[in-house]
Amino acid sequence: MEFDGNENVVTTRPCNDCPWRRNATPGWLGPMTANEWVTLAHSDEPIACHQTITEDNDWLGVFQCAGAANYRRNICKLPRDPGVARGETDENVFASPVEFIEYHT
Repeated sequence: MEFDGNENVVTTRPCNDCPWRRNATPGWLGPMTANEWVTLAHSDEPIACHQTITEDNDWLGVFQCAGAANYRRNICKLPRDPGVARGETDENVFASPVEFIEYHT
């Protein structure tokens, strides 16, 4: 994905159906498996909000996912790239990869 200058734009809070929320629909992960989501979250890559991503995979008008950013904060993972969202501690979001994977599989 290429940034268009909006890379710092983050949703204000995790969406109601965000897979990173502890009350998400189990297994509702879109095109990736639970393990693939965890691998992405443990990287330094931006993670797009599923409600703003486009089919052409560019970042025009796309927001970064607050749920993923908060998950990263919960596990003490701060991305090195300053353009990647840094969340806040959030008890409504998963706090370990095991918890996320077990919930969604």
